[in-house]
Amino acid sequence: MATDTAAATTGGGGLSGRDFRLLWTAESISKTGTAVTTFALPLVALQTLGASTLMMGVLNAMIWLPWLLVGLQAGVWADRHSRRPVMIGCQLASAVLITSVPVLAWLGVLTFWYLLVIAFAVGCATVLFTAAYNAYVPFLVGKDELLAANSRLMGSEQAANIAGPGLGGLITQLFSAVLALLLDAVSFLVSAACLWSIRAREPSDHSGDRPDRPRTTVRADVRDAAEFVLRDPYLRIITVNSASTNLLMGGVQALVVVFLIQGAGLGPWAVGATTITISVGGLLGAVVAPRITRRLGSARTLLTAPVTDCFLLLFPLAGHGPLLVVVALAGTLVWATGVVVRNVTGGAFRQAYCPPEMRARVAMTMRFTFFGVWPIGSLAGGVLGTVFDVQTALFILTGANVITDIWLFIGPIKRSRNLPAGVATPPVRC
Repeated sequence: MATDTAAATTGGGGLSGRDFRLLWTAESISKTGTAVTTFALPLVALQTLGASTLMMGVLNAMIWLPWLLVGLQAGVWADRHSRRPVMIGCQLASAVLITSVPVLAWLGVLTFWYLLVIAFAVGCATVLFTAAYNAYVPFLVGKDELLAANSRLMGSEQAANIAGPGLGGLITQLFSAVLALLLDAVSFLVSAACLWSIRAREPSDHSGDRPDRPRTTVRADVRDAAEFVLRDPYLRIITVNSASTNLLMGGVQALVVVFLIQGAGLGPWAVGATTITISVGGLLGAVVAPRITRRLGSARTLLTAPVTDCFLLLFPLAGHGPLLVVVALAGTLVWATGVVVRNVTGGAFRQAYCPPEMRARVAMTMRFTFFGVWPIGSLAGGVLGTVFDVQTALFILTGANVITDIWLFIGPIKRSRNLPAGVATPPVRC
């Protein structure tokens, strides 16, 4: 059977191929359902179970804790096994786990402790799915198409985040937040079906593109990836900056629902409005990311962080009048746009820059670092919101976020217009 060049080099027919469209569809549907859960799960804890501010911080921490506990191992697993079956399994497991929450709620036996267990378990499935997903995209598209592919994937994710909270808010208003979780479970099943339909099959060897590569221990593979990230001047700075940012954003996310509903007295609609605003900014960022990167250069695009991050300082002003609510949402929109522009640019760089046999491990080493600190930030946010008032805590966290962008101006990124275009040399195991 004849194949085009993209299919021969990537395995999936490239950006315009059927397989990439199926992956794109699977991600879009799944993210829509997940966005509903992101809206509904905190409301279940707050309204159905009466969770306190500190308990909300703990719940948010449990969602992100798997990045700290199993993130590195997930990268090794994804580099050693076929990515598509791994992704399908994760989607099916998530569907079952999410379904159990409304079932137990309807039976009247749902507890906050069980909600923590589900948040952690779904988080574990998400970590493993992400490890396989990030390494699978370069298999389906060519190196020159990675920026466009990531722009489309992140754009659809942000579009899903716009539709999800609105749909979740409508279901919650008409029925309950618990029922909204069922939509996420269905979305996981549909996503798994799309992934099952992908025709491209990866090579039988999943230790990379070198069949003669000896089998190694999980610890050795994790160490190689960690050393690669630590020694590389570009990946090291990107990782440290993202970790610093996520530490603070974990605290912000833990306080958003409490601030808007209890502190500002705005009601559940404000949570949906904020989430939709962030998603609109994300969608805008995904659309304009290739254009901005071409105009400014990939390195200079990353250096725009302090400018757009300043706008998030407007968010804690919400609740002091309709005009300030609009100003707060406008600032959040600009901030979200900048974040996604940099995420698209940085993600495409990492996928093209990392050696093929290390893509999943390197991606998860970086995510282990900057997602692993998220639960710490969530707990810190809960503590700050308890010691101070919630609004003051948000000002502290968003202000510190601007200061942490100084990391990007240390090292070679500040001296370059573009990040390196070639593939980095993998470490040599002695």
